[in-house]
Amino acid sequence: MDVSFKNWGEAVAFVSARTDMALEGLMALSAQQMVDQQVIAALLASHSHLRDAADTWRQMASATLPITLVRSLQDDQPESVREVYSERIAYWESVFRRAIPASE
Repeated sequence: MDVSFKNWGEAVAFVSARTDMALEGLMALSAQQMVDQQVIAALLASHSHLRDAADTWRQMASATLPITLVRSLQDDQPESVREVYSERIAYWESVFRRAIPASE
């Protein structure tokens, strides 16, 4: 994309518009993610076979982790993206740990 400006004001307006658009997209994604988390947590809480669901999720997560890392390296994604992925895995692991009583 070729962009040229006649003055600093045009450049600032261009960057501001793009920044606002990016922030709006990130906020929308965050809102979606919060809803997804609430729905999934509700499903997990009401699931009668929670331990099986947790075990299945762990198997799926461990099977896809190497593929995800390879793709992220191929796509040259920043370290922050890989960190977010790891944090998300840790979050769901903690959800399962809290949801399954230790005595089971």
